Amino acid sequence: MTPILRRWLTVGLLGLAAAAVAVTVVANNDGAGGLAWRCPGGGLLCESPKQGGHIYLRPLAHPLLGVALAAGLVAAAAQLAIRHRVARWALHTVTAVVAAAGLLLSMVPQFGQTYQDAVVATSPDFKLVSYRWPGFFSSDKVLLRLQSREGIASRESIDSLACFMAAASGTGPAWLFGRARFLDDGEIALSAKDGTTWRIRFDTKTLSPVNPVDRCTDAPDPAADYDGTGSDTSDED
Repeated sequence: MTPILRRWLTVGLLGLAAAAVAVTVVANNDGAGGLAWRCPGGGLLCESPKQGGHIYLRPLAHPLLGVALAAGLVAAAAQLAIRHRVARWALHTVTAVVAAAGLLLSMVPQFGQTYQDAVVATSPDFKLVSYRWPGFFSSDKVLLRLQSREGIASRESIDSLACFMAAASGTGPAWLFGRARFLDDGEIALSAKDGTTWRIRFDTKTLSPVNPVDRCTDAPDPAADYDGTGSDTSDED
């Protein structure tokens, strides 16, 4: 390989590393919730609060994945640019450790992360999807969010249209999601398992709900009433 080609390949790899970091920053600023990974107080229980924004940018928003990719590209550039064997070995060792740590940490389950469950209603321009929101000392919940149908430019609402208790929570049908259907491009009919129905209006540009439904805040939750010692504290004074 000629010195000129080696130099241009090195510059190209470093440029790709910078681009990987830039894409991660852009993806993290799309939507709401800031970083796709944060650990409050430096603890081991991490959460993924990211909501809304462009759906297909989300896989690129994880900071640790961006770090791992950038580290690998820098290592490849060092292989081409650094001729001193010890210096090259040292830099390879550092970048390998950084890349491995980033990949391993990115695969650790995140506390508070929502998981898309199913598409529950569709229209020509929108679809309504359900998310499972795991509880820590409470039952899981079901969040309903709007998504646009724009191909690679598809977006999701920052705010949920509705929150229901998960079926496994043991709550009554009045607190469980039943079904949904689009009435037109700006309104959805949502029904609980007991048949109670709400008409939810939403902004077709921002996808934000005008009158969201909350069947979680006041719902009876057996899991939240359980004190963890083998007794139910819901009837205590």
